[in-house]
Amino acid sequence: MVRVNPTESMDLRFSTYVANRKAKTEYHMEAGVPDYAYGADYATRQKIHAIPGAFAFFKALTNQFVPQMRQQINLQGLKVGPTQFSDVYEKVVDCARILGIGIPTVFILNDNTLNAVSYAMEDDEPLIVINSGLLERVSPGELKAVIGHECGHSHNNHTLYTLALDLIMQSLIINIPIARQILTFATMPLQLALSTWSRAAEVTADRAAVICCDDPRDALMVNAKLMYGAAFDRADVNLDAVLKQYDALRETPVRYLEITQSHPASVRRIFAEQDFLDSEVLYSWRPEWKQPGMKLISKQELDARCKKYISVIRSEKRR
Repeated sequence: MVRVNPTESMDLRFSTYVANRKAKTEYHMEAGVPDYAYGADYATRQKIHAIPGAFAFFKALTNQFVPQMRQQINLQGLKVGPTQFSDVYEKVVDCARILGIGIPTVFILNDNTLNAVSYAMEDDEPLIVINSGLLERVSPGELKAVIGHECGHSHNNHTLYTLALDLIMQSLIINIPIARQILTFATMPLQLALSTWSRAAEVTADRAAVICCDDPRDALMVNAKLMYGAAFDRADVNLDAVLKQYDALRETPVRYLEITQSHPASVRRIFAEQDFLDSEVLYSWRPEWKQPGMKLISKQELDARCKKYISVIRSEKRR
């Protein structure tokens, strides 16, 4: 009996693997930006780039802070891997595979808040920290959405700017008379620019979450759970009822308080994700989800719809 090696007809060279992965990644890149990225994300970043010295300042902050943060997290948190929280690690590997990025290092931190965060020096050696409170209160599918969201931040080089905003805001929490007021006033234009960008960046990362999910509804449910902290292990959330809160939100001047916030209101994010579910971009990433007869919208139309909901100043009626 002649034994046949099933891999003989396969090209197993590493160079071929690299070339195939590069081709897949470049297919989804437009001018160096992932095709799913929210247009306002990149456009606002370019405006911030135009501020003299801003990029060099952010880069210096990141290069100083991230290595220290890695060591601190390694001291306090539990590192996820193939033999430790392997179910979480598998989700990380799958999200990285789908987006075509390097596998992030992931730690679980003893913190009861419903949160996860990414750190990186540009797109180099991404680090994701998942709080234990979040791990306890989301389903496995929702956890994958969270991981996909954080991978999206790394994929789009968001962490450089996110960290700059965090550090600037932390520096304002000083109690020296007059100094705080002067620093607040001096940095206000940069704060507002970074906050505007950050809200747009969350839309981009939410799209990455949808792309990485096994069930797109999980990404929507994560944002719903952020509204009530997933308290008491309750999951009886009615998304239609949640979305009606937007009507009250857009009609009140109180919404202007959101201008200084780094994240859009959760109800805005859910609307933006729902529009992404109807987009050509999503099904170019996940063609297996596409159903016959689906009417899909272009990237341009997708961003136009998102702007209606994400904009704080010009919040528009639901269609």
